[in-house]
Amino acid sequence: MRSEPGGEQTTGAGADASTAAPESERFAALPEEYRRRIETGFDDVPDVEPTISVVVVTFRTDREAFESVLDALGAQTHEAFDFVVVNNGVDWDIESRLREFDHGTTYVELVRNCGVTLARNLGAELARSDLLLFLDDDAVPAADFVEAHRRAHDDEGVVAVRGRIFPQSKSFYNRLQQWYDLGDRSLPYLLNIEGNTSIDRDAHRSVSGFDERLGGRAGHEGIDLTYRLVEAGYDRDQIVYCPDAIIYHDYATSLLGYVRKRIVSRRYRKRLTERRPELFEFASTYSPPDHVVHEKSSLDHAVHLALDGVIRVGCRLAETRDALGDRLPSV
Repeated sequence: MRSEPGGEQTTGAGADASTAAPESERFAALPEEYRRRIETGFDDVPDVEPTISVVVVTFRTDREAFESVLDALGAQTHEAFDFVVVNNGVDWDIESRLREFDHGTTYVELVRNCGVTLARNLGAELARSDLLLFLDDDAVPAADFVEAHRRAHDDEGVVAVRGRIFPQSKSFYNRLQQWYDLGDRSLPYLLNIEGNTSIDRDAHRSVSGFDERLGGRAGHEGIDLTYRLVEAGYDRDQIVYCPDAIIYHDYATSLLGYVRKRIVSRRYRKRLTERRPELFEFASTYSPPDHVVHEKSSLDHAVHLALDGVIRVGCRLAETRDALGDRLPSV
């Protein structure tokens, strides 16, 4: 149990009842399925009533990268936001650092890595405002990032917003991600950048948030969320791309990082396609604007084909490993 000034305290269910500090009322109000996953945390009340809540899930988060995220959030042009951090597991003292962050912060550390979708939904439950903004733990927001999302929701018809990504560094791997940047005009689009997505709390709750059955790192959970919003009766035009909501983020900076990420993404897509083929049929009805689809150079095209071959082989090897693992006798 941790007990320091600066916020109400909560402790895990396994703590000694005779020494446990009183629980925050907001933590106590969480559904039991979430409360039992919390090891510890604190709850600081923001100085101003928030009009938007920024939710970040951390997992194996690099400290230096997270410091850049905190610096950028501390310099936002729109200050009326609260900050919710759900810690799925890091190897440094993130709680002490967040206690120093000069902003109203709610922090929970989970008993173990419970997967990004569950953690996001838990963070949404702890948010103080009616507008949820999800940000990746290594994505550096532009100075007007929060303001841009808040402003996009001033249109009464908008229920969810997908932002824009600019790379932090120049690399071939970043150039391949043409879906990161859809240009300078707003348009209806999928929520396929989950770490730069905002959504009305009522809309989020109406479809039970992100699908927690996806588990782990998830993958394509924003497409799934868009699909369920439309199925629930929201219009496609109510879910939009906002070019002014910018984060700086690298897809990959190394060959190994790129290949690993693509293999995970492709395997998740294959599983989802087998289980829910309608999901990607729905996604195929969206296409990026013509002016943002750039022609690759001959060299880029050749390298891309070679990488794609490596990724296909990697997927097959992973599938073979999984199949062999299933056949091994238990001991």
